[in-house]
Amino acid sequence: MLEIIKERCGIPEEIEVYDKDIALYLKDCLEDMKASGVPESILDDPRAVTAATLYVKAHLGDDRTDTEKYMELYRQKVFRLTLEEG
Repeated sequence: MLEIIKERCGIPEEIEVYDKDIALYLKDCLEDMKASGVPESILDDPRAVTAATLYVKAHLGDDRTDTEKYMELYRQKVFRLTLEEG
């Protein structure tokens, strides 16, 4: 999932300086999705990967002007995922 999120964030595969941060955000995001009621069976689903990408985009980097936008999109996606059956 790390590689997919890096690609979606526009980070080339060979650049590894963000890998540790992305991995930590990804772990936090997956725990948040579980706690929010997203069935564990769909955490590897492409829709969950999209939610994780939004979460990482909200937190990665120094520019915080779009954090709320990405977090709102993340929350909306997670809400929809909670309605899914595992």
